[in-house]
Amino acid sequence: MSKPPRQFLKAPAPNDQQATAGAADSGQTGMSVMETAQYISEFAAELSFLAREARLDLLTYLLDMVRLEAIRTLQVAEKDR
Repeated sequence: MSKPPRQFLKAPAPNDQQATAGAADSGQTGMSVMETAQYISEFAAELSFLAREARLDLLTYLLDMVRLEAIRTLQVAEKDR
């Protein structure tokens, strides 16, 4: 018996429709560095919560580090403005 192939779901970007509209012509994703860092921070926090609830300690730690790095990126970007 073989396992069925795994299906991977793509998480939608917050500006998915806007990003795809302008991305074809300009090659850009449509999101600024700050928007991207903010999205990653929020998404990592949600994933960290799920990992913590499931007692996946290493994943919780790594996701918390991702969230903190995204927040640090936001702070640096704000400072440079």
